[in-house]
Amino acid sequence: MSGNLILAAGFAALTFLPAGELSTDEWLGLGLIAALIACAGLAIAVLALAREVGMLRLRLGPEGALEIAEEGPPLGSRTALVERFDLDPEANLALAVFVAESCHVCHALEPSIEVLAGDPLVGVETFEERLDAGVWDELRVPGSPFAVALDRDGIVLAKGTFNNLAQLESVLAAAERRRAEREIAGAIGV
Repeated sequence: MSGNLILAAGFAALTFLPAGELSTDEWLGLGLIAALIACAGLAIAVLALAREVGMLRLRLGPEGALEIAEEGPPLGSRTALVERFDLDPEANLALAVFVAESCHVCHALEPSIEVLAGDPLVGVETFEERLDAGVWDELRVPGSPFAVALDRDGIVLAKGTFNNLAQLESVLAAAERRRAEREIAGAIGV
C-alpha cells in the first residue's frame, strides 16, 4: 500500500515538471529535493522506531540483580558477617557489597553505594577482594560487584550480581520482601 502511495506521489510530482528539456542545474535541483524528502522520511522512521524501543523498555521494566542459588551464601543461612556492621538502631537490613580494585564497574558504582550507605534503615559495608579475601572465601562470592543482604541476626535474605543502582536496590527489595514474609510466617506460626 505504501508503495502505491509513493508511486502516486511520483506521478503527481510529474505535473510540476516544466515542459521541454531540463538543464543540468534543474536536474540537480530536483535530485536534491528528492534526497531531502527521502532524508525527512528516514528521520521520521528513525524517530518512530526509537519511540517503539522506548515503549518496549518501559513495558519490560528494570532488570533485577542476578541471583543464582549456587553462588554466594545459601539463602536462609546464618553468617557472622553481620557483626562487622555498625547498624543504626532503626536499621533492619545489612548490605554487604563485594568489590575488586581491578573492577571498572565497581568504581563506577561507588557513588551509588555511597547513596545507599546514607540510608539509616540499611547498614552498608564494602568488602574488597584482596583486603577481605577470607570473607570472600567464606561466603563463596563468585566475583564483583556482588551484594548480600542480611537481617539483624545475620540471616542471608537476598544476594546477587549487579551492574547498576537499580539492580543493587533490587537486592534490598528482595531482602525486604523475604524479611516481611518471615515475620508473617512467624506471626501465624508456620
